[in-house]
Amino acid sequence: MTTLNPSQFIKAQQYGVLSTHSLTEPGYPFGSITPYIINDQGDLAILISHLAEHTHNIEANPKVSLTIFDPKDADNPSAGARITCLAEVEKAPDETNLRVDYLRQFPDSEIILGLPGFHFYLLKLSKIRLVAGFGQVKWLETKQLSL
Repeated sequence: MTTLNPSQFIKAQQYGVLSTHSLTEPGYPFGSITPYIINDQGDLAILISHLAEHTHNIEANPKVSLTIFDPKDADNPSAGARITCLAEVEKAPDETNLRVDYLRQFPDSEIILGLPGFHFYLLKLSKIRLVAGFGQVKWLETKQLSL
């Protein structure tokens, strides 16, 4: 049985499914595929438009989850490793380094980075649910990660 290193797994991926609390459909989660980067403090950072539905949801309730998975497991996704990060989101106070890092990881994002109304938000992780395979399911505290 292989042991999955959750920090390495998160660093190896580039996107996940961001779930927010829906304002338009109260009581339901709203999911959206969202690219992310990791900042120097180990927070996950996402770039989203002020017009996006998940941005409005975050402004009303900053508690979110981001489910990260390996796209190589597409043929049998329920058998693949995945991590769900529970977090509270806050707008990034300084976007300078985030813009540079985001462009480095996503070179095609230059146009989006130049548009008004797109901002970085930081996911302040509170807990992680790790599914590493059959019988390898557990909750992790953020102090167990080194992002």
